[in-house]
Amino acid sequence: MELVLPHPGPWLTSQLNDRFGSSKAADRLLEARTVVRIRRGAYYEATAWARLSPDDRHLMVLTAHYEEAARRQEPVFAYSHISAARLHGLHLWNADDAIHVTRPKCPGRSARAEDVRSHGGILLPSELHTQRGLPATTLERTLVDSARILRGGQAQILLDHGLRLGADRQAVDVLLASAGGKRGIRTARAAWELASELCESPGESLLRYLLSLMPFEMPDQQVEVSTRLGRYRLDFAWVKLKVGLEFDGDVKYFAYEPTGQALLRERKRERALMEEGWVLLRIEWRDLFDETVLRRRIAAVLKTAA
Repeated sequence: MELVLPHPGPWLTSQLNDRFGSSKAADRLLEARTVVRIRRGAYYEATAWARLSPDDRHLMVLTAHYEEAARRQEPVFAYSHISAARLHGLHLWNADDAIHVTRPKCPGRSARAEDVRSHGGILLPSELHTQRGLPATTLERTLVDSARILRGGQAQILLDHGLRLGADRQAVDVLLASAGGKRGIRTARAAWELASELCESPGESLLRYLLSLMPFEMPDQQVEVSTRLGRYRLDFAWVKLKVGLEFDGDVKYFAYEPTGQALLRERKRERALMEEGWVLLRIEWRDLFDETVLRRRIAAVLKTAA
């Protein structure tokens, strides 16, 4: 008899076995490649899983984990750190795929699942929020917790996006002040001090972070320049020197119009800016991973303009 799933999932082993009245139902579906195992004891319909984005896959894993925890009547917990960041839709770069939970008391090693990272801590009612139907830390608490376990550039991307999503600056300030002495707090505070809601993409956030480490005056962000073709906005600009710094991502130009049309519009924009005396330096993702070369390029353009 063919085993047909009424919905993609996630499914626990016990749910599949109960539905089809067989202790081997989950194994049979897995062998037939009808489902894929998304974590120990949890499955998802294979075709539907292939269509999910990485963040949506993590959401399904969290849903399966929460269902299993509820069945086992585990102590109260909330999804936090990187998992909460994904629930809030925050930008993440090279973050881990573990399930992060915060609970008053961490279980012993023998009771921990391999894919779960438990963080001990007391969460106030004001720090808790239901996100996508799951218990999670608030946006502000999530930003602080996540930034403490990330590296500089990763934390910058997260915090910049948090501001764009409406994080309360005062609430984050209070949480950072109360976390004095905790691991990673210096990284979190440094990234928060630099955080800007004007960064419109992870690439811009990482570029600005790198600029803060270089011996140059920090440029202004989202600078509007008047030209004969109208007003154009530059990602970064040293206004007095008329030097613009643009982060180029394919999505920026090609998401909403055909490639050829987008390139033509961008060429006209660049010519109009050059006629006003501006010099543009374009930066791509790959340029962000060779800080020495990037610093030399910027230094050369600024020197020539000066």
